[in-house]
Amino acid sequence: MTTSPQSPAPNPSDLILARVEAFRRCDFGLVYDTYHPVSNFRRQFPDREEYIRHGWAELGKAFRIRSCSIIREECAGTSARVIYWLEFDLHGASHGYAELAWLERDREAWRYRCGQKLTADELPVPIAQLDFSHYDRVAEKVIY
Repeated sequence: MTTSPQSPAPNPSDLILARVEAFRRCDFGLVYDTYHPVSNFRRQFPDREEYIRHGWAELGKAFRIRSCSIIREECAGTSARVIYWLEFDLHGASHGYAELAWLERDREAWRYRCGQKLTADELPVPIAQLDFSHYDRVAEKVIY
């Protein structure tokens, strides 16, 4: 299992890119550490080692990130939102989605709180034109 110390991301987009790189390296310990302590994810996986085992079992060999692009960032004090586009292969099939990530800064660093995804088929505009209002208008929001 790979683990590496986390150096605080200076801005919200840097946290997203650090998480993507951690997924790329299968550094599930770092991925876990970047979640906010009160996130739904941490409720689902309260034990870090359990998540690392889960990450390796579910993603370790089948998940390959091809690219990540930051589309928008909005920061207000200790809260931020970032829209990014992620392209990846999972079990040999190519996928992509645009995610709106909500982040919070604690005493130590920016942390991932939750997100909302739009698949390529759900995009209301070309990727570069996505903004926060497009996520507000989604009829049936799934926030994880």
